[in-house]
Amino acid sequence: MKYQPDHYYLHDEMTRWLVELTDAHPAFAALESIGQSPEGRDIWLVTLTDLTTGAPEDKPAYWIDANTHASEVTGNAAALYTINWVLHNLEDPAVAQLLETRTLYVLPRLNPDGAEYCLTHQHYVRSARRLYPDPEPSPGLLEQDIDGDGFVLQMRVEAPDGAWRRCDRDARLMVARMPWDGEGPFYHLYAEGLFEDETLADPRMPVMSRDPHGLDFNRNYPWQWKPEHDQIGAGPYPLSEPETRAVVDFLLGHQNICGIMSYHTYTGVLLRPYGDRPDTEMPPFDLQTFELIGKRCEELTGYPCVSVFHDFAYDPTKAIGGVFDDWAYEQFGVHAYTMELWDPQNKAGVEKKEKLLEHWMKPTEDDLLKYLAWNDDALDGEGFVDWHEFEHPQIGRVEIGGWKFMFTLRNPPTQYLEEICATSCAFTLDHARCVPLPTVSLTSELVDGDVHRITATLRNDGFLPTYVTMHAKSKNLVKPLHLDFEAEGLELVDGKRHERVPHLDGLANHSMPPYPAHTHHGQTRGHIMQRHWLVRGHGVAKVTWRGDRIGRTETTLEV
Repeated sequence: MKYQPDHYYLHDEMTRWLVELTDAHPAFAALESIGQSPEGRDIWLVTLTDLTTGAPEDKPAYWIDANTHASEVTGNAAALYTINWVLHNLEDPAVAQLLETRTLYVLPRLNPDGAEYCLTHQHYVRSARRLYPDPEPSPGLLEQDIDGDGFVLQMRVEAPDGAWRRCDRDARLMVARMPWDGEGPFYHLYAEGLFEDETLADPRMPVMSRDPHGLDFNRNYPWQWKPEHDQIGAGPYPLSEPETRAVVDFLLGHQNICGIMSYHTYTGVLLRPYGDRPDTEMPPFDLQTFELIGKRCEELTGYPCVSVFHDFAYDPTKAIGGVFDDWAYEQFGVHAYTMELWDPQNKAGVEKKEKLLEHWMKPTEDDLLKYLAWNDDALDGEGFVDWHEFEHPQIGRVEIGGWKFMFTLRNPPTQYLEEICATSCAFTLDHARCVPLPTVSLTSELVDGDVHRITATLRNDGFLPTYVTMHAKSKNLVKPLHLDFEAEGLELVDGKRHERVPHLDGLANHSMPPYPAHTHHGQTRGHIMQRHWLVRGHGVAKVTWRGDRIGRTETTLEV
């Protein structure tokens, strides 16, 4: 089954493709289900590593997930692209080195039920398909496709007291009615759909139903979780959903994971913690490292790296709780990013506002007209449905039209998909290359008679320290490292068979030095340590270095 980079996959076809691809590369890829959705779909995980150089859990690892939110299927495409690209570029020296020394865990669709619904119905659902927070929908208008064109658009009804009017510069665009707008026509404007309670079916008073599927997986994680009355979509308790629980269970069971990327859409931005407090409360080393890695993202994708709290808050007065990347940094202790894939503003030539969310919350008429022009020119008009009359079964004559939002603004039209996936893949693989890189080498020298001194040199040649973040180190989220010595046919004269050893720095500890490089000030680089043993006789010595984030590295020496 050939991979299609310009295609959004349904669950069954994604499953078939993953099975065929991983079966074709047994030395580098494995497919497993880490759980099942409420509707019985597997939550697939692909493990990528060179099995000839060690087991996946014995290497420092990197995690990629996608499609937390049901309609944000671009992330699924990016994850599948990454799997395909890695397995078809095994001869590339950079890919070979990455898989020899690291493991990639890729979960391409965290939310199979919600994604399947959105792909087959072209209809927005935030996360889960189950009814939440109430078992019954509230009375009012429920969004749905009523004219059978396969899209959920908007409806407008002409009315003297309507709050909307047609734009003078393009009649397709609806703009808010102002006090000085003396001439109509004016309209009521609301979503395409049917009224749950027909007694409310009055075009003069379009009452929208509360979203019956209000659960938000990205509010369901344990860090700063809040109940529904404080945080919409949070779920009845932290990790109440099988999808989020499967992710956390896997991460906690795989302490070798050192970095995380969670793919979402849209806006074209790389988000980093914190979401609930200012940067001044983050350890400076972690903040600088977040920013330094984030600059690489901007170089490769054009997406800036910003703090959620400072630059991407929906409401500056109320922090969001229960978010995955905050949990991954605060309680798991690694650098975790959320990438909002797809930048329709850039494609349409819309200037970004200082606060990125303001574009969606406060678009100008000029902004909206630029989107329409982009639709007309670049998309051949396919992204917008012109207003047309329709006989609504409950309220009579309406006009239906508007954006095909699902695959125009929320997700890219398929002609843009491969470009987006390629650049995001390039960054995530570079982020994966940042994790620690532990090595152990052994030497021996004759001391006296048949007594040898064995020296183990432990190095971290990776970018990140073996504790990964200063926050993890200070909060004891990572345990001390262990060094084990075994001797076959040798008598241990001096030295410890088992000991705890300190963590080692990485390049990152010296990428932000306190003094410029051209000054005379020096700085010790703490990325190497040595341990010694005295042994008598002839045989084989084996040294194993192991720990939460470094996995397990061992080497032997014949004496």
